Order: sequence, then structure tokens, then C-alpha cells
Amino acid sequence: MAKPLPRWFGALLWATMLLFAAMVWTSMQALTPAPEWSVFDARVLGYDLDYARGYLAALRETDGIDVYLGRQRMLDTVFPALLTAMLLVVFRVRFSGVAQMALGALALIYLGADYLENARVAGLLRTAPDALTKQAVAAASFATIAKYAALVPCLIAAGAVYVQGRIAQSE
Repeated sequence: MAKPLPRWFGALLWATMLLFAAMVWTSMQALTPAPEWSVFDARVLGYDLDYARGYLAALRETDGIDVYLGRQRMLDTVFPALLTAMLLVVFRVRFSGVAQMALGALALIYLGADYLENARVAGLLRTAPDALTKQAVAAASFATIAKYAALVPCLIAAGAVYVQGRIAQSE
């Protein structure tokens, strides 16, 4: 039988989900000035200089820069830490050996990449669209891609644990 998750894990899970929902709501309400634009953080395959310039110009028309650097940045500072904590607990309890170490390392790489992305995106947001450089955008975009490259295997592993638990409960 698998080791149980700590009693407080449910609260951590709910806090993480609520923060994610708040980030999505803020993104949809204030940071998506038109259907063709999405927040830098959500662009799994990254973005280029033309996209960054267009998105920043659109955000400036709607006061989205202030929201992105304010409420969204605050939420996106707490969320990665909570998600990483949640993943590390699952990996600690449900995996062992090399799998546990590899998944734990990926979760920490995700955390570092997300915070690096946040810093680089903040730099883009503080720059006029026509003053953006290809290098600055590429650096931010790389952090976004790296974040997802580390996060996706972690989410797959956590999802597998969830599915195994549901199957075990139904037996």
C-alpha cells in the first residue's frame, strides 16, 4: 500500500488551485487585450520579438502593464512555490530512488526557471515596445520554454499518481 500524503496536503492543493484560478482570471480579464494575445507566461513554445512588441503595445493601451507588474506578478511569485511544494510532497511520498531524485530535481528546475522567467518578463514589461531587443526577448522566451520543459514531466508523473490512486480506490 502506498504511503499516505500528509494531512495538510489537501490545504496545499486547494491553495495552489485557487492561486492558479486567480492567475487565469487576471490573465483573461486584464492581460488579454484581444483574442490573438496571451500572457508571455502561458506561451509554452515561447515568443519572438514581433510578438513581444505587439503584445506590449496592446497592453499599454489597456493599462495591462500595471496589472501584470502588480497583481499578476504577486500571484506568480507565490504560485510556483506552492506548486513546487505540492509536487515535491507527491514525489517524496509516492516515488523512491532515482525517479524521486529526478522528479524532485525537475520540480526545482521548474521553480528556478519560473522565477527567472518572471524577472525577465518584468524587464520586458518595463521597456517600451520599440526599445525591446531580440536578445532580451529571446532570454525571456527561453526561460518560459525551460519552465514548461521541466514542469510537463512533473505534471505527468503527478497525474499518473492521481490516476493510480483513483484506480486503487475503485477496486
